[in-house]
Amino acid sequence: MTTPTEPVIEANGLGKTYRLYGKPLDRLLERMPWNKQPRHKAVHALADITFDVAHGECVGVVGTNGAGKSTLLKVLTGTTYPTSGNYVVRGRVTSLLELGAGFHQSFSGHENIFMNAAMMGFSRKETMKRYHEIVEFSELKEHIHAPIRTYSSGMVARLAFAVATSTDPDLLILDEILAVGDQSFQKKCFDRILSFKQRGKSMFFCSHSLYHVRQICERAIWLRKGRMQMIGDAVTVTNEYATYENNLLQGGDPSPYADLPTAKAPPELPCMVTADILDSATGQPRNQFAPGDSCAIRVHVRNPRREKIVVAVGAKRTDGTLCFAHTTQFTGEPIDFAEGHVTLHLDTLRLLSGEFGIAVWIFDESGTHIYQERPAPQNLIVQNRTKDLGLFLQDHRWTVQALQPGAAATQKS
Repeated sequence: MTTPTEPVIEANGLGKTYRLYGKPLDRLLERMPWNKQPRHKAVHALADITFDVAHGECVGVVGTNGAGKSTLLKVLTGTTYPTSGNYVVRGRVTSLLELGAGFHQSFSGHENIFMNAAMMGFSRKETMKRYHEIVEFSELKEHIHAPIRTYSSGMVARLAFAVATSTDPDLLILDEILAVGDQSFQKKCFDRILSFKQRGKSMFFCSHSLYHVRQICERAIWLRKGRMQMIGDAVTVTNEYATYENNLLQGGDPSPYADLPTAKAPPELPCMVTADILDSATGQPRNQFAPGDSCAIRVHVRNPRREKIVVAVGAKRTDGTLCFAHTTQFTGEPIDFAEGHVTLHLDTLRLLSGEFGIAVWIFDESGTHIYQERPAPQNLIVQNRTKDLGLFLQDHRWTVQALQPGAAATQKS
């Protein structure tokens, strides 16, 4: 077991280099005693990676495809070995790099639970204590004695997640598996992951969802071409990475909401029925305004199970740039009714000319799991009658002061 004063992960100068051969014969020829030159191309998946993860800390890893995120996690879990540097992982570790890896296709779900738990170091007696919890969490009671080969990919993922997270690890390592199964099961997965954090456990995971990295992690690491581009608090790192990614794509949205998947909520889950743009003064539908006008965006929410939810409303330009996004998470007013309206009041519209699409997100109480994202039926149109340029109309004033002859020289002296 690790102690609170020791980091659960210490990595120093980690590097991983792969050899790529043009054809299989080159691998053999390179080993011949008479061979004088390399017949492979060295690919550096990781180079000089140094960091630590404190006890109870959650650290996220971001980066484009091929940046080295998965390779780093494979090194830390012992799936592959580094070619340079060293690392220490302390305490009991549970990893989810590929859901379903290690399951035997001919064995039943019941048999795979015991086999998978044994691979994690648990005795049959220890697994029996967790068995009913695993089956209940996976929601596979009716299929648990059927061979894994008859399971859908979603069923396999659910069983794998249930087995892996039924343990009580000191460190949880995850690789892009924060969305498992349908919306209802995804909520259960997020709740379990957050429960690890609330109990003071450590987590280390990579994700393309900058929003989830911000919400879950204290710190983040940005990998670029196998090297550590930046490490620091999650908000700063994800902002820098989003800016880089947007420049790479020649435009886009650096907002933490931009990378959220569009989701359609099942009937029993919270959802947006519709969203209307209104004139604040009259309460009547209206979608054309001028800078400085007041308007409101009313969201009709349906919440059959009356669970606490969070609503966010944002405005995007036609090129995808997010101009603003406001959330109810910190208003102090819980949204737990079965059906009703949640209204964002923009008392002074600061946008200048343009057409803006209105997007609505429905989250769980923690603001981490997204139930749904939908656009409003109408766009917000702003018509600027002034000669001001740009995206926003800032509160501003001018002062004009004439200097007396010689005043500038006097001030300079």
